Amino acid sequence: MATNNLITPAQSAFQHHFEAMVPLILSEWPQLIEENLLATEGDLDLAVAYIGGEIDHTQTLIRRHLDELASLIEVDPPDLGKAARKAARKAARKVSRSGSGALTSALEATGLESVRSLEVDKSSIDNLLDDLESRTENLIQELKAEMLPELEKRARGNLGQSLLIALGIGFVLGLILGGKRG
Repeated sequence: MATNNLITPAQSAFQHHFEAMVPLILSEWPQLIEENLLATEGDLDLAVAYIGGEIDHTQTLIRRHLDELASLIEVDPPDLGKAARKAARKAARKVSRSGSGALTSALEATGLESVRSLEVDKSSIDNLLDDLESRTENLIQELKAEMLPELEKRARGNLGQSLLIALGIGFVLGLILGGKRG
């Protein structure tokens, strides 16, 4: 039988981010030796076999754990070439002329799908803020309608006690904030 020499996407990603993953792997499994880990040269299968030989976990569990560690690595955005930057500027001008609805078509025309993931729809943010503002106003109106009349009724019913409490709070605050005189 012929052996399959194809590199899977997971192996390719592991090789690409291996340098950044070594410190994470060593912090996760301190019993590993850095030189031995580096000797795997980013080969996922060799690294899994080495880690499996040093610790008492299955290779499947180690692969899952390595996937989790890989998700912790912040991937730098790809450097846009001169032509891509020019196309991005052209798309931005097109969007500013035609409105936010043309953003998708402008991105498709330039082929910058990575920029699409960074798209923030201003109208959705405005809608969210409007919704939060209206909810806050409703809560304030409910508070005024339900709590304030009851508190006012209690304060009027116990006028002497309310005045003494207010005077006591004022006296304590005066001592604390007034400082020393003379």
